[in-house]
Amino acid sequence: MEQDNKKIINPHELAKIFESQIKGVVSEKFSIAPDDLALLLEDKDGVYFSKEEVDTLCCFVVGEKNGFLYLVTGKIEESGKSLINLKSDIVS
Repeated sequence: MEQDNKKIINPHELAKIFESQIKGVVSEKFSIAPDDLALLLEDKDGVYFSKEEVDTLCCFVVGEKNGFLYLVTGKIEESGKSLINLKSDIVS
């Protein structure tokens, strides 16, 4: 049985790498300062890969002052160096 040479990527580590992009899309859409946002990196369900689109990263973000919960999704570029098609919505 052959093993894939691709490194398995931890979605939480990936979210840390792209934290400024993730916060940026929420900040831009909802006019919130990026410093007032926190990614749910400590929660095991706070960041995950989409089951339907395995190359899409999903990350929950909390507005620390307003208490809103946002979901940010973005497709991982083939190079793995950036997220594209970032979208953000309020979950609750």
